[in-house]
Amino acid sequence: MKNKAHCPEIFLDAASSMLTETAVLFLDVELLSELHSRLPWALESKLSNLSGEEKEKLARQDSRIREHLEIIRRKELLELALAKMNGLRFRKPSVDRTKGQSRSRNSYM
Repeated sequence: MKNKAHCPEIFLDAASSMLTETAVLFLDVELLSELHSRLPWALESKLSNLSGEEKEKLARQDSRIREHLEIIRRKELLELALAKMNGLRFRKPSVDRTKGQSRSRNSYM
């Protein structure tokens, strides 16, 4: 009891930290929850008016998204190259080494 009378700063410090925590929780729950619920709708309405090029330009401003878009573009180019190579492989006639004549892989003797 004697220490409480001599050190009111400790009590005031504890009370102020509790009030601060309560105020932060109030601001987060009461005030920012409405903003958090409205923000995706506002962004969606603004982004829906943009063209595909404008959306990509906006997305490329973030370095992580830009790198991811580059990886996706490279993957699509590699898949296209693979599809073309597979198409050439099936179209290219194979040489029959025993008879020395050319024949298609899909044809039967």
